[in-house]
Amino acid sequence: MLVEIKTLLIVQDRDSRLRRLREDLRRLPEEAARAKAGVAADEAALQAAKAAATENEMAIHRHQLDIDTRRTTIGRLKTQQFETRKNDEFTALGHEIDRYAAEIARLEDEELALMEKGEELKAKAAAAAAAVAATRTRAQEDLNRMKERHVTLTAQVAEAEAERAALVAAVDPAVLARYERIFEKKAPAVVVLEHGICGGCHMKVTPTTLTQVKAEKGLAYCENCGRLLYAGLE
Repeated sequence: MLVEIKTLLIVQDRDSRLRRLREDLRRLPEEAARAKAGVAADEAALQAAKAAATENEMAIHRHQLDIDTRRTTIGRLKTQQFETRKNDEFTALGHEIDRYAAEIARLEDEELALMEKGEELKAKAAAAAAAVAATRTRAQEDLNRMKERHVTLTAQVAEAEAERAALVAAVDPAVLARYERIFEKKAPAVVVLEHGICGGCHMKVTPTTLTQVKAEKGLAYCENCGRLLYAGLE
């Protein structure tokens, strides 16, 4: 195998590794954003649960005020009823008392329902608070791991880049430039030729190209896809 091919195969290995490492680095901010979004979503759910519980408590308070107001009104009407000497006025006041009493009964039923709902809402708020705490803990653990991963990946990228730089120093600049163009668009750029078939595009090469590859007297390229070829075991 040609020395250039051997070197470029090692370069290609480092380039493939660098591509994976850089892609992992690129994904880290996205993963961090997802972790933070999960916390934000749970916090929003908690705030909604708290707001619902607070609104329910306010509704109970309003019902209590309405009940107290109607009880006060009933007391006043009973006083008027006691003081009146007119039968029709007494009867009318009695109807008003009955109406307010019915409203109190309705409000008390609604208040009871609100109290029962309040217990459910408190339970939901407590569950939401627990979920937020768990999500925050999990997200922080994930973020810590991502920070460590970032440090590790950055070091691995620097190491692979240094190895690559040392390798490409021995490669002809024109050959390297061609390799890099091919690798960028359709990696791998250096592929095996077996049974006259290019390992990259899987097309059959011409007899001339096949002869060039087997002779190993110079670099040979696939006339179909432009990849660098080296001879495989036939």
